[in-house]
Amino acid sequence: AALARALDTSTARYGLIGRSPALLQALGELERVSQSQATVLLLGESGTGKELFARAVHLASGRHDQPFIKVNCSAIPDTLFESELFGYERGAFTGANTARAGWFEQANGGTIFLDEIGELPLAMQSKLLRTLQEGTLVRLGGTRELKVNVRLVAATNRDLARDVQAGQFRQDLYYRLNVIPIRLPSLRERREDIRALALHFVNRANQAHERNVHLAPEAMARLEAHDWPGNIRELGNLIERLVLLTDHTRVTAVALERFMPESLTPLPATEPPPALPLPAGNVREYQSARSHSPQALQDALARHQGNQTQAAQSLGLTLRQFSYRLRKAGLR
Repeated sequence: AALARALDTSTARYGLIGRSPALLQALGELERVSQSQATVLLLGESGTGKELFARAVHLASGRHDQPFIKVNCSAIPDTLFESELFGYERGAFTGANTARAGWFEQANGGTIFLDEIGELPLAMQSKLLRTLQEGTLVRLGGTRELKVNVRLVAATNRDLARDVQAGQFRQDLYYRLNVIPIRLPSLRERREDIRALALHFVNRANQAHERNVHLAPEAMARLEAHDWPGNIRELGNLIERLVLLTDHTRVTAVALERFMPESLTPLPATEPPPALPLPAGNVREYQSARSHSPQALQDALARHQGNQTQAAQSLGLTLRQFSYRLRKAGLR
């Protein structure tokens, strides 16, 4: 009861809104490791609030009064990664008229957050690994090593273990990053928080755009029933669009419906498309999406040590059909 009252009086911890068990579990894991210097890897779908969680790691640590530097790896061209992360000396390249400290130097003593780290080029992965292991870096065009004391928080929505198997991500760097993995729950797993999040976004949009919009109870229920494939980011964008474009101060479920995103799940075709003629023996017999049980899919994967291509072939399916059935069954 005391915990419930405390949560009611504080709607947001570290800027993270909600009190669902899934969110509280992730927050509990975060707080238990925040005082250590170990690397934290945030895993989860896009739009689940990885930057807020990374900042929470920083705020809960002993480095909270030091710099917090965030870097989006997917927004940096391959040719600029080294100079952006590690800096450069004067004359290192055309236009380098002065020396510049990179993001790691600027985060010295604090925390650096590398978002979308799965987009890091292979050539840069080895340099990042060296910096993490030795605590040193060399600026582009420089000759001397610089010591840095930085706590790394990384995030990705990709399956890095699969990227390692495909040769797209270094195995040694993966092990170095995967010291403390924390999985962030999707909005589907924390529906209890949708109401609090929606009210937060409505209040913020009302203040920003000088409006006085509020949601009727049935409109709030409609939001809670939606799956939100884009997670919190999608919910926030929808609320802002609604506040700007709605014609009424009180938004009902009917008025909300025109702002709701359409389902991204393809509808089944009424009849199968005409197939191109194939040589005899190459025509694959049609099988429905529920042709194999989840247990059959798991058994096939176990028999072939997780190789989806071989597992699919053993069941008479294409790799695409097999992957689709895995997703439908909630298996990864």
